[in-house]
Amino acid sequence: MVKSSVRAPEKFDPISLAVIWSRLVGIAEECWVTLWRTAFSSIIGDTQDIACELLDANGDSLAHSSRSMPAFNLCLPRVAREVLRTFHGQDELAEGDAIITNDPWMCAGHLPDLALLTPVLRKGKLVGFIGSIAHCSDIGGSWDAPKAHEVYEEGLQIPLVKLYDRGRVNNAIVTIIRKNVRNADQVIGDIHAQLSANRVGMNRLERLMDEYGLEDLVELAAAVQSRAEVAMRNAISEIPDGVYRNVVIANALGRRLTLPVQVAVAGEQITVDYEGAPDQVEPGGVNSTLSYTEAHTMYGLKCLLTPRILSNAGCYRPLSVNAPAGSVLNCNYPAPVSIRTYTGWLCEYAVIGALAPALPAKAQAHTGLATAFGSFGRDGARFFNDTFLMGGGQGSRAGHDGSGALIFPSSARTTSIEVFELRTSLLIDCKELIANSGGAGEYRGGLGERMRLKKLRDDGEPVRFSFIVPQLDVQTEGLFGGLHGHGAAIRLATAAGLTENDDLKGVAELREAGDSLVFETPGGSGFGSPKERDREALVQDVASGYVSEAEARELYGWTEALNSSAQELDAAPNQRSTTAS
Repeated sequence: MVKSSVRAPEKFDPISLAVIWSRLVGIAEECWVTLWRTAFSSIIGDTQDIACELLDANGDSLAHSSRSMPAFNLCLPRVAREVLRTFHGQDELAEGDAIITNDPWMCAGHLPDLALLTPVLRKGKLVGFIGSIAHCSDIGGSWDAPKAHEVYEEGLQIPLVKLYDRGRVNNAIVTIIRKNVRNADQVIGDIHAQLSANRVGMNRLERLMDEYGLEDLVELAAAVQSRAEVAMRNAISEIPDGVYRNVVIANALGRRLTLPVQVAVAGEQITVDYEGAPDQVEPGGVNSTLSYTEAHTMYGLKCLLTPRILSNAGCYRPLSVNAPAGSVLNCNYPAPVSIRTYTGWLCEYAVIGALAPALPAKAQAHTGLATAFGSFGRDGARFFNDTFLMGGGQGSRAGHDGSGALIFPSSARTTSIEVFELRTSLLIDCKELIANSGGAGEYRGGLGERMRLKKLRDDGEPVRFSFIVPQLDVQTEGLFGGLHGHGAAIRLATAAGLTENDDLKGVAELREAGDSLVFETPGGSGFGSPKERDREALVQDVASGYVSEAEARELYGWTEALNSSAQELDAAPNQRSTTAS
């Protein structure tokens, strides 16, 4: 391996730098906790669809919370650089400013994600930014998002604008937001939570700079970013030069989209190219902006190459991402983008799968993507709109089975049943892991989950749903002989009958008591040949209900000699159930 020629400045001794670097991460973590605890909506306060980050005066990342949404961390620097262009560097920025936007082409790919940046000034000089992105519970627009032909139909667009100017609120912007969303108090409350988080970060950063006598962050930024860059370049240099290819398939509301990728490794640099990606599509909102495509691609490479290095701008300097303009991975304005997750989340697996032959010990098989749905309705006089997130089975990797019901590539967590029921007029009467849904392999893919929800009352108030169910009728093969996990499914049962999968077109209504929706998330793919699976692990799978005896025989080579071991496990106390509360 040839060591990188990049050199870190020696302004800070190693111990002091480690302490300060950890302090930066700690500040971002405190911002995150503030936003999480002061939010009004369940998508933030429960599901944690948020990110908080510290950036330098150039808009480059210094540190972020370890619990931040990964793609958001990579989108915030793009917003910060646009702030610098729009407001002419620091000329039009002042203490007390707070800039807001939800522009999908600048920010995180769809309108519900609001970015809020607070400039940090010291003696009148811009030294950095505190930034946050949070998923807004409602941004207006049609609840039937999959039918949108343009972004104009998907909700309120907020250009890059000062929400606060020198400490004074822009009441016109607040009024416009309030008039364009269904639950204004909840939305404005979440924005104030972002403001609070940013202010905490600004105060803590100023205190850190006072403590260490720093007039700016230039040398500190160079120190932490260069070290992260060196680590990434050294990791890349271990990969044999060449062009690595892969193809992933998306089911976009009944349309199969083939997404090819080529990953070119040359010395210490990687270039990812999605040449050949299909043209942007409508209706449906499955298009990904380049900002979102780039974020998920780079995050996949970060996970694969330097998972233990604290993330900042330096990690991504050796990486570049290209996608054809006007394609589903680099759509042109005003394409619909509301459910861009269908395609953007596949970028991690595209690049990880491409590099798997070169890095077999590090690669992870495909994880079953999460399912998300938004619910809209009334419970008496109270209007509700809440989002529920369910995880798929994690893909397995060398030495490790996949976990069940995991939301990846995301740091969000599955939504609490109790919180959701409290906030809506719905009952969830089933939530369980799905036996046999994980792909067979030497290391088994994680299980997907099944959930059934019902309308409680005949009150004349329909509950409407808009949802994302990726991987319908799509099989994602495992790695090195591992098999695919089972796909996703959705079923609507009403007095009129049963409607399933793509026939629902991403929307549903429950009108009468007892009407139900069933969601099934996909399982993760397997790693290695199923015939090589450890026999004791297979016995435990069968005893736990993760793998049926029939599948154990067919796919893993289960023999009668193993039955006695299985019976002993069945008789043991405290065996795990396939039902997850």
